[in-house]
Amino acid sequence: MFYTSDKYNKNTYLCKLDVYMMRRIVAIALSYFLFWACSGSVSGDIAPLMRSVPSRSLAVMHFPHCGNALEFLLDSTSVFRSIDYGRLEDAEIILSYDYSSSLVPLLAIDAGRADADTSQAVRKLLSQAEEAGLHALYTGNHMPKRAAVLLSTSRPAIDEAWRHIESGTSILDAPGFREALSIPGDGSARILLKNESASRWLPRNTLKDFFSRKELVRFVSGAAQWTVLDLDGESGEGMVLHPYTEGKKKYLAEMISALPAGEMKLSAVAPDTLDLAICLPLKDCKTYYEAWKECLDVRADLSRHKGRLAALKKSCGKHPEVWMAEQDIKEVARICWEGHDVVLFRSAHRKRGSAAAPEANPYPGFIPALFGDAFRIADESCCVSLGHWTALGSVEDLSSWLDACRKNTARHFPAKSKFYFEYEKLSLVAGNKNIITNVN
Repeated sequence: MFYTSDKYNKNTYLCKLDVYMMRRIVAIALSYFLFWACSGSVSGDIAPLMRSVPSRSLAVMHFPHCGNALEFLLDSTSVFRSIDYGRLEDAEIILSYDYSSSLVPLLAIDAGRADADTSQAVRKLLSQAEEAGLHALYTGNHMPKRAAVLLSTSRPAIDEAWRHIESGTSILDAPGFREALSIPGDGSARILLKNESASRWLPRNTLKDFFSRKELVRFVSGAAQWTVLDLDGESGEGMVLHPYTEGKKKYLAEMISALPAGEMKLSAVAPDTLDLAICLPLKDCKTYYEAWKECLDVRADLSRHKGRLAALKKSCGKHPEVWMAEQDIKEVARICWEGHDVVLFRSAHRKRGSAAAPEANPYPGFIPALFGDAFRIADESCCVSLGHWTALGSVEDLSSWLDACRKNTARHFPAKSKFYFEYEKLSLVAGNKNIITNVN
């Protein structure tokens, strides 16, 4: 489960075209990170307009109507929104992004079977694009089934698209893209992001108060091959996210697809004023951990992981895996509120001496080593127990947490929610004015 308060999402809407669009999409994706298990089936029609998108594109956004889509995707100051699209206002569009020295937009608009010399709408659009300083191209009959008007702020982007069209290649030839595009979905619009290129499209300030850019990029890059977001309408509401993994175990989505659901009880110990919450409920800790080690092995990271655990055993006197089995951990969480940062874990066994004063943490580093660096905080020198829960953090943060638990009236976390991936680790639940999403 991953949750951020609204104030961090609002700061992402910038005016510069490339940064604005990617920040908006990423803010929505991270807020609505609702991963469903891949069905493995490939069906549905491939949009002919996709053949205008170059194969190296790292973000592809397909919308049924031009005008509404541009209002959703782009800031009002964008040059693309200064144009009167006329009859093409209701045409299908694809906004894609390539990467050279920066994100470069390419807008493809379905022009039907019109001829540039006879279609007034196409001629008018090409004229306006020139006046606005945009580079434009009409594909004519060079694409099968449909013609398109291409617009970009970059001449090289137009030239690259034209070379692809002439050679008969497109984004549909990119590894995994056609299969990702064919995942069944109910949304009227679809956005596809190339996960391995996350370092290029993920805005630099995304969740910077909570995670380093390296950590966030590594998570997104390793989650899937492609991330597919289906939108119900063109306002960003009702978004569902599908991962495509090609069945490879190195991807987090593939790893957890067969794991059973756990029960989330974080609401009982979460402050009302949360800025961030990450929660990992576990049906069976051992099953999860064995699957995670298999994923690390495929990624060639298992030896490093074992070395990290060995170092912790040497410094603390107990192996982290032994400690984890003793605790029988059912839920791991990180919560941030009002400048405080605490890691929590829920054991199957009730702790003795609950709500006592914070004391020294005998096993610092165990939780992030076992469950991921999303649960690594700056200070976990102390610990305190409350019922089945143990909290890790500084004395100040733990004291604030105990006080917040006594005042807790929040009930917007679900007591139990569905595991999209059949495991509640990458999913979303919405409640009240907040968005609650389950991620690693």
